[in-house]
Amino acid sequence: MTNRYWDLEEPRGRILPALAAGLVPVIVALLAATLMLGLPALRAQERGQEVFATATELRSTSRALQRDVLLLIFDERTRDATAARVDTRIPEFRRLAARLEQALAPMNEQKARQLRLAHDNLANGVAAVVAAMRAGEPVSQLWYLQQTQVLANEVPAARANDPVIDEFRVHTAGALAEVRQVYWLLLAVAAVSLGFGVASAAVVLRR
Repeated sequence: MTNRYWDLEEPRGRILPALAAGLVPVIVALLAATLMLGLPALRAQERGQEVFATATELRSTSRALQRDVLLLIFDERTRDATAARVDTRIPEFRRLAARLEQALAPMNEQKARQLRLAHDNLANGVAAVVAAMRAGEPVSQLWYLQQTQVLANEVPAARANDPVIDEFRVHTAGALAEVRQVYWLLLAVAAVSLGFGVASAAVVLRR
């Protein structure tokens, strides 16, 4: 005994096959377009955004640490509080540099490693100022360390990181535009495949 809802000899039996014939082209076309175009575009946009956000946060933390170093040297009243703040910022600074290295490594491993090392050197310089302050070194020695171990390492760190920020600012904007293009392309694919689906459904219903 045949199922009356799938019996093409009866009008009622053509409804489900017609729906299947109409929907399958749309689903297949959208799935294929999403896998081939949509997901790669989204992944590229996410990777670019991650690099840009991490590099920007790294630069912001670097500037905050350098301000703290100046406070350690010249503001004796707040030295203990500033040193405690630096103690928490340095590990986060190192984590940001390591995260940025990991994100950049697939694109340029050598550049990513150099960037992390430059920021590690800067973190070491900041830590040296904190240690000297706690050891009771005079302001002249703290200033010497700021010049030779903080400022001297900040320059190569900035030269390594600033181009990454500029590059991925542009990259992120371009990737976002590509995602939008893929979105409209998916709508076009859906419209075309829907036309094929309607035609297929009409063929089934006219049997």
